[in-house]
Amino acid sequence: MLAAALAACGGGGGGDGGPDAPPLPLPGPTCMAAAGGGSATVSAPTLAYTLFDRWHEGWLASPAVADLDGDGTPELVVPRDELLLVWRTAPGGGGTEVWRAATGGRSWSSPVVADLVPSRPGLEVAVASRGNLFAFDATGAALPGFPVAGRDELRSLAAGDIDGDGALELVVVTTTPLNAGGRRDIVMAYEADGRPVTGFPPNTGGAAGCDDACYVTGGYDQNLALGDVDGDDRVDIFAPHDNAYASLHDGTGRAFDAASIFRNRTKFSGIRMMVDYDLAQQGYADDEAVDEQGHFTNSAPAIADLDGDGTAELVLLGSVQNAAQDDRERGVALWVLHHDGTRPAAWVAPPRFADFLSGLWDYGGNVVGITNQPTVVDLDPARPGLEILFAGFDGRVHAVDAAAQTIWSATYTTSATVATGGVVVADLSGDGVPEIVLATYATGGGGHLIVLDAAGNELHRVPLPGRGAMPVPTIADADGDGDLDIVVSLKDGEDRVRQVQIYEVPGSAANCLLWPTARGNYRRDGYVPPR
Repeated sequence: MLAAALAACGGGGGGDGGPDAPPLPLPGPTCMAAAGGGSATVSAPTLAYTLFDRWHEGWLASPAVADLDGDGTPELVVPRDELLLVWRTAPGGGGTEVWRAATGGRSWSSPVVADLVPSRPGLEVAVASRGNLFAFDATGAALPGFPVAGRDELRSLAAGDIDGDGALELVVVTTTPLNAGGRRDIVMAYEADGRPVTGFPPNTGGAAGCDDACYVTGGYDQNLALGDVDGDDRVDIFAPHDNAYASLHDGTGRAFDAASIFRNRTKFSGIRMMVDYDLAQQGYADDEAVDEQGHFTNSAPAIADLDGDGTAELVLLGSVQNAAQDDRERGVALWVLHHDGTRPAAWVAPPRFADFLSGLWDYGGNVVGITNQPTVVDLDPARPGLEILFAGFDGRVHAVDAAAQTIWSATYTTSATVATGGVVVADLSGDGVPEIVLATYATGGGGHLIVLDAAGNELHRVPLPGRGAMPVPTIADADGDGDLDIVVSLKDGEDRVRQVQIYEVPGSAANCLLWPTARGNYRRDGYVPPR
């Protein structure tokens, strides 16, 4: 099913092409082909393994697949409600539990899997559960200093070397701001021994240098990206809020300065993200009933060098509302920003996708709204720079190029009770041309695993059990056989029946994993470094 580019977004198509419209042509290869050249035909995902425990349901934590202990066999790391479960696949299509850890609360954000403590064998796993941050070694033993008690609820987690000491730190964002001294904080950072990083919390501790115009409030859904935004080879912290603002800090806690064009605003977190650039510089609406702004409650940003100039941009997808906040179902807009809050010339007017089907509001029954998260990849090598993929509130996946032009928009649902957590990208046939994968979830059942080609044409639609899957799938070789698998953590926890399903894609290989899991990698940092 294909919908061509929305005319209102200035794209290359002319309205919704519908199911009988001719498919758009595929772009050329982005990656080197697999050994043997691969195939232009993408095999349908086939259920190969079902992993289960008891009744624990899934939230938004994308699975990880990694060889934790270095024995050559991959493990699957999957947070479920109140548990972190680690499995291996097993002959016969099942799984063997390697270890488990009780966390006592839901894990909203995806687990970090990385070498947090180089002196320890293997990799470490970090996971946020309600108000606590946990970290474990490859055997499941808690790292010294953990768990760390934070502020309920920690819904964003990523790892990066923010202080330049050569080791990874863990950064979290909370829904509940810390208030002290007339300042607010939602960002916290910890060393791998559980100690707070010097300078954090940044605003209330004074390292940020914020004045009264730093408008910070909670982040509710993966509201965090880590990456170098100013070219100094240090990892910076980007955290949108549950308002029209976002925070940007370096690894010392210092808040980035706002450009002088933003009136009476000294810091990035004082810049109001009005859709109209002149109003953003003014800092307020002329007509609050009409003038529009972004809102970033569920915004999972990215940091990427979109235009190939060697310096990364901030990529931010948010819902759109009027400034009075009494008309909120105005779709989404895509912001691209420099580290001082200015907008590149092509992005002065954020591309708008104003149609609204559902997804701004939670659906009920522990089924949450759509995460506004961009996936940034080189989808079409013939176009300059990188492309941005995301799901709107209109039942479509959109592809936008580095010049802010819509390439295509593909319909994945026409139902107001169906949503997706986001998309991943990998070559599933070995020919060097990537495919796009998403899972859907639905309040009354009817979720699917969907594969699109690089032009947005639907290739496969596989039914998922129960209410489908809220987490973004993970693409990896989960069983070590050389083919790629799509690991899906289901919403429902059917007792001793299924919680995780693994779909094999015959004929695939690991030659081109562009954005294979939530937030792009197992650091969960949403960062695409300059090439």
